[in-house]
Amino acid sequence: MIQRILLSMALLILFGSQVAFGQTPDSVQKKVSKAIDREAKAQKKADDWSWDKRDLVDEIRDLKTRVTWLQYQEEKHEIYIVRVKRNIEDLKFRKAEALKVREQLDPYLEEVVNRLAAAVQVDLPFLPDERQRRIDFLKDSLNDYQLMLSEKLRRVLEGVQVETLYGKMVTSTDTTLNIAGSDTQVSLLRLGRVTMYYLSLDGTQVGQWNDETKQWESLDEGFIRSIRRLLDMAERKRSVELTELPLGAL
Repeated sequence: MIQRILLSMALLILFGSQVAFGQTPDSVQKKVSKAIDREAKAQKKADDWSWDKRDLVDEIRDLKTRVTWLQYQEEKHEIYIVRVKRNIEDLKFRKAEALKVREQLDPYLEEVVNRLAAAVQVDLPFLPDERQRRIDFLKDSLNDYQLMLSEKLRRVLEGVQVETLYGKMVTSTDTTLNIAGSDTQVSLLRLGRVTMYYLSLDGTQVGQWNDETKQWESLDEGFIRSIRRLLDMAERKRSVELTELPLGAL
């Protein structure tokens, strides 16, 4: 703006001098207008260049920031790549170990189920249908190729656990046994996997399972009271106490 004022003053002085030299006011006015117009255009270009320069500086600053960020990202990605490669190697190792475990565990589970089935066959004759269904279920599970190995393992362990619990339980149930050729209603008492006793519901017959002959054998009537007390303990009708019982061959 100061430049324009100075330029106008100079032009006025020039205008006065040129009038003095014989030039007409109109011609002088035209020259002044052209000079002012040229100066305005030059000033506009200078202003535009100032804004362009400011934009370029901002763009350069932004590009430097982006370059710094990209360099940081590149360094991070290199670290990520190293870790990913390490994880891939670890996963490959785990996969190989899992294949080894599967190769060993699959046949081992089959062996466990077969041993469990054999143990049930020679065990005391209690819950035969339930236990056989469990063995059949485990065998079907092992033969199911769509079933995951972890699920097969869980089922087999669960089956073994149930069979293990049978050895810690004292149970009594009412059932029918063939005694001396006739069906007799009895209360059946099982002491874990140690032995089994029966007491007829009329309280006149008592007996024990002979694991060697795989048959029921009658006991002396003197054991009727002991078996009845033991039944009451199993049914929690009386407190636990020591009771003399025939155990047979262990």
